Amino acid sequence: MFVEDLYILKMKNISKRFSGVVALDKVDFNVIRGEVHCLIGANGAGKSTLMKVLSGVHTEDEGDIFFDNNKLSTSDTLGRRNLGISVIYQELSLVDDLSVAENIFINNNPKTKWGTIDWKKVYSVAEELVDYLKIQLNVRDKVSSLSTGQKQLVELMKALACDSKLIVMDEPSATLSTVEFETLIRVIKDLKNKGLTIIYISHRLEELFIVGDNVSILRDGVLVGCFETKILNSDKLVEQMTGITSTGEKHVDDVHFVSDEKVLELKGVTNSVLNNIELELHKGEIFGLYGLVGSGRTEVLKTIYGIDAYNQGEILYDGIKKKVNSSVAAIRTGIGLIPENRKTQGLVLQLPAWENMSMVALSKHKKNGVINYKSIYENCEVYKKSLNIKMPSVKTITQNLSGGNQQKIVIAKWLMQNCEILLIDEPTQGIDVMAKEEIYKIIKELAKNGKSIMVVSSEIEELLKICDNIAVMYEGEIVKRFSKNNFNKQLILQASVTGR
Repeated sequence: MFVEDLYILKMKNISKRFSGVVALDKVDFNVIRGEVHCLIGANGAGKSTLMKVLSGVHTEDEGDIFFDNNKLSTSDTLGRRNLGISVIYQELSLVDDLSVAENIFINNNPKTKWGTIDWKKVYSVAEELVDYLKIQLNVRDKVSSLSTGQKQLVELMKALACDSKLIVMDEPSATLSTVEFETLIRVIKDLKNKGLTIIYISHRLEELFIVGDNVSILRDGVLVGCFETKILNSDKLVEQMTGITSTGEKHVDDVHFVSDEKVLELKGVTNSVLNNIELELHKGEIFGLYGLVGSGRTEVLKTIYGIDAYNQGEILYDGIKKKVNSSVAAIRTGIGLIPENRKTQGLVLQLPAWENMSMVALSKHKKNGVINYKSIYENCEVYKKSLNIKMPSVKTITQNLSGGNQQKIVIAKWLMQNCEILLIDEPTQGIDVMAKEEIYKIIKELAKNGKSIMVVSSEIEELLKICDNIAVMYEGEIVKRFSKNNFNKQLILQASVTGR
């Protein structure tokens, strides 16, 4: 192989500014042909901007891009896709009501000699792609019937159907179960063996050592360096991402008082998913729920919040039996829910931050039926400062903020409402290491101030770090319970897999 053929991608001195703010500053990013190249950095480091420049969504202000030995001159997404560059974003772009095969060839349908869609070829090639990836999938099934992991694979087949030479995967594992993640890793390795090049972006640092050959690190729009993954460990990666030398494992101060006062009790709660759920949440407690995807952990939160009904048992709030059967009733009872998907369920991304922060608590900012906007802005400024939300102003459009800052806005929404019980599903999904630590600190501080918090997480280390008690779920039941003085990671994992 000639030296010039070693790199399939060379991005040289790439700079990009938005309204005078530097997002990328003379970044050199090179990817070797046929490798899995990881790209990491804190939220706002420039990862997404760099990939949008590569894919043609943004045009670079300075610099040059060379792909497959050719300098790229056009800057449109279709042109880049036709050259063999595909991006699979975290927010999947599939049409639920169409079949797997129809989604694979959407906007890329093969045609007959008469100019009509060649449906026979659509389905036959889709089946060839399923065989190519060695996965079990019916190409005639609607996408709405698929799991999240299967949808990720459909996005991957869309890229392969375009004859992609380089595929960018943006947080591909964020919502996958353990089994789905293992399938993804196997597929990535197979694709690499067949000569495809992959850029892999993830906040889960442990994944980089599983899939990556090299890792490039961005910090504040500047390339810190490119390293072989085999010479790194998690501590070194964090040091490079943050610029702060590690002094050992970071622990959030976990000393806080948990009252004997019960603010929530579930007694024999049963529905189509849950079976005889018994649990108690005390004032000032952080209670964790762990289990595999489908174990019923999220359904517990949804039942408490009144989204899911239950046909047996009872739920007591502050010792009083109540039938909370809607989110409105839950809010009136003093309960807030931070859902797993903040972008679609927790926020209205097109609205400014202040509207998202205040939308539940508007009634608290009314006088004689008129909204007091001055009071809202002042209150939002208080939470912007206390939660360290990084944004130019409370009028900033929410979708322009990083994942960590968006999550803080969801938290602020419930603090403005002054809810006493906070239900949190996947508190740090899709946010970077530094933002995670900030979220942990906020959760701990809320508990110290007497709020009661129930946390669902697929990251066991997260629960071990912040929780006072952990219950393990398996097939809709709580099968094991652990208090802080007897946390055992191995036993928790075992219970989640075996149910005992």
